[in-house]
Amino acid sequence: MKKLFVFQTSGNGDYMQELLHAFKNCKNNCSKTHLDKISADYLIKNSIEVLISNGLPKEWYFILKGLNIVTITIGELDKYYDFADIVIDYKSKDNYRYFTGPDYSICNNPGIEFEEITDLITKMDWDSDFWGFPVAYLSSRYLTENIMHRIEKAIKKESFRLVEYLCNCHDNRSVEIAEKNEFHFTDIRLSFEKKIEEGFEYNLPGGITFSEAKEKDIPMLKEISKDLYQDSRYFFDENFNRNKVQRFYQLWIKRAVLGKYDDVCFCLYEKGLPLGFCSIKYNFPSKTASIGLFGLARKYQGRGLGKALLFMVFAELRKKKIIRIDVVTQGRNYAAQRLYQKAGFLTKATELWYHKWL
Repeated sequence: MKKLFVFQTSGNGDYMQELLHAFKNCKNNCSKTHLDKISADYLIKNSIEVLISNGLPKEWYFILKGLNIVTITIGELDKYYDFADIVIDYKSKDNYRYFTGPDYSICNNPGIEFEEITDLITKMDWDSDFWGFPVAYLSSRYLTENIMHRIEKAIKKESFRLVEYLCNCHDNRSVEIAEKNEFHFTDIRLSFEKKIEEGFEYNLPGGITFSEAKEKDIPMLKEISKDLYQDSRYFFDENFNRNKVQRFYQLWIKRAVLGKYDDVCFCLYEKGLPLGFCSIKYNFPSKTASIGLFGLARKYQGRGLGKALLFMVFAELRKKKIIRIDVVTQGRNYAAQRLYQKAGFLTKATELWYHKWL
């Protein structure tokens, strides 16, 4: 997407700094100007697709909508939400919308996915290679008619066969546009989080040990993981080959053990053989961590070992000064939801997965 940063000097100074920082870190097809320098002719002549600002006069939002130019505003949510396609407001305390709160301060969080948000749609290289056809996801997270217009152009240009969309369940506008444009519901994604506090020591049952997985454990871990994820959206969507879905998760656990996707994989063992696993990705400098894959061999389920594994992982994270851990699971996976709740996780977000096949 060809992007133009437009600076409004009369706007809030804090948001101006956020915009300046965003521009300095922009890598793909970006230019900048001031509000008094732009015109409809300028935008058309320069083939602008996305306009990023710290706020515009209302009339400009209507002009840009008529030109099918996506507007991304770094500013006050309540002031611009009804006009801009996307608003990023790190000061807002609205917990029900995307891109609000201190995690979305571009100045303070260099890891923020700002580039992906402004790209609107992003090719998933690893997924495309694995499935054998071009796959993309809607990194804008929001859908409006303007965004959909630009996305459709990108889909045709790149010949994507599958576009994945993760939608905030509170965003009725995006839900309506997704369904109108033949995105099909495939899953509910539940996000949980927990603070890492003192007191996570846990006594394992006799004969059970805990440690970081080794490369020699990979064959057994792949066998354990083979049939554990039948609640996933890939199994639910019948366009995917079932055997290949199994290989998807087997490759994930292999890469986690090798530190090539997640950073580490912890396991429970009996007689030296792994019986359950929990892969972890560290998020620095935020001092948080995310669970990637979690599972127990079928014959060990229902014995309290899932909770034991989580508590052993918590203790390891505390050693690394991690302050918070999060995890996602499927709306269909009631057992996983109960496990995380029993371990003290609280619900953070509910989102909807949509797939569009082309």
